[in-house]
Amino acid sequence: MEKVRNVMDKITTGLGYAGLVACLFAMMVTTVDVILGLFTKSRVVGANELVEIAMVVIMYFGFGYTQMKEGHVRVDMFVNKFPPKGRCVVSGIVMLVVTFFSVLITIQTFKQLLTYKANGLGFSVTHIPYWPLEVIMFIGMILLTLCFLLRAIEYFAETPHAKPIER
Repeated sequence: MEKVRNVMDKITTGLGYAGLVACLFAMMVTTVDVILGLFTKSRVVGANELVEIAMVVIMYFGFGYTQMKEGHVRVDMFVNKFPPKGRCVVSGIVMLVVTFFSVLITIQTFKQLLTYKANGLGFSVTHIPYWPLEVIMFIGMILLTLCFLLRAIEYFAETPHAKPIER
């Protein structure tokens, strides 16, 4: 299990860095667009579309990274009242339910990818096709789903060894 976690951590960290680069790109495009608008009254053609593309990369490559680092907000005020083993079981079941819905979203993302690819849809100004963004979304959703599943398995694996929470 530790090897799987290490591989997932390396993949999500690498894609997290790709999201960081996309964030820097979006900031530079926006900065140049604003400065050009102020001083020359012209804008960067397709700046909004380029920033939208960067946001897709930031979000979908950041989801798995955030899940692996346990950075998502979690409301566990009721679960923490359970005994340690019960807390692990309930958390594992919740993660399985989340995994199920994540699988559904991943499947729909793939269907949307096929639709965009078949119809040749794209942005109106830059003419960049939508389907590469759907590929990014699909990869991000696959990794996020695997992260959810890994965490569910870890919860069930630690059930026999669960320790009380600190008060």
